[in-house]
Amino acid sequence: MENNSIINCHVHTFNRAIVPANFLPFWLRPFAGYLESFDKSQRLRELLEKFGKHELSLLVKKYHSFLKLGDFNSQRDIFLQLQTIYPQGTKFSILSMDMEFMQAGKVKQSFMEQLGELAALKKEFPETVLPFVFVHPERKNIFDIVRFCIEEKGFAGIKLYPPLGYYPFDKRLDRVYAYAEQNRLPITTHCARGGIYYKGKITKDMLVHPLTGERFDKKKNKFFTDIYTDPANYNYVLERFPNLKLNLAHFGGAEEWENFLLTSIPEEEGTSWYEKICSLLKKYPNVYSDISYTLYRSDLMLLLKFTLANEGLRKKILYGSDFYMVEQETTERQFYMNLRTSLNEERFKQIAVTNPNNFLFKE
Repeated sequence: MENNSIINCHVHTFNRAIVPANFLPFWLRPFAGYLESFDKSQRLRELLEKFGKHELSLLVKKYHSFLKLGDFNSQRDIFLQLQTIYPQGTKFSILSMDMEFMQAGKVKQSFMEQLGELAALKKEFPETVLPFVFVHPERKNIFDIVRFCIEEKGFAGIKLYPPLGYYPFDKRLDRVYAYAEQNRLPITTHCARGGIYYKGKITKDMLVHPLTGERFDKKKNKFFTDIYTDPANYNYVLERFPNLKLNLAHFGGAEEWENFLLTSIPEEEGTSWYEKICSLLKKYPNVYSDISYTLYRSDLMLLLKFTLANEGLRKKILYGSDFYMVEQETTERQFYMNLRTSLNEERFKQIAVTNPNNFLFKE
């Protein structure tokens, strides 16, 4: 199946029907309708700036594009919008999401309905749509759902999102990992601070790491859920499933790249997630990392080039954008064009053609 087509290894096409009712920060919920309109969201931003609420104004700007695209009627509509940005023949790994267990309210469209819509998209665009089935350990019969999507509906891989409230080494995922390793199925997992997170109560049991016994301070959920996302957790997974094809998405995130660049002497916080991920890429033959969302920051392009110059890392980096989440920071077109013009064509082909083909298709 390998060819010279660009492959974007990290995009989303779900709409707001799968997003829980209480997903938005509580203070923004009354303004949800305003955020969908550019004029109204702009007026809200001006009002916040008038009262010195600059950070809240930036949040309004972020959520405007996110909600506008998410309000499309179907995944097909969102996908068609995405296709216009890339050369003909570009392939897309479309990552489904399951937000029904994040304790943020009910959703309008069930997880199975979302997968059905994605399967229909795959049937219509068999060569360009590469769907990934989401796995949450609390979902009943999740292993059967994975097998059905892979074997009956032509899904290409599996998606994980630990900050929704679980560790990647959760024993309930073992059957999925064993199946994926045996069948050479790629898994993409969220591996950066922030993003979507579990909004339920932080219990006493959650304040203790189940394997190391380390005790955690109780923080706001947004920050506490980083314990699930820490790249160090994947050491436990890969010790048991060393040949797993795994993409540590976002390469740790922009904040961790910046920490690495600005720190010459190790601080109390310890090793940056950028460094932790680099170690995993070098140690395990089938571990990769995409640069989706993170590389919206053009000032981090220098570190990307430096990383690509490393022989042990060059073949492990994947192109991904995180459409349409990245619209909170920049447009998809800007993300793609800035990255492609910042790298020479050889480097771009390495991360957007050669490496994705190895991750997705190579036996």
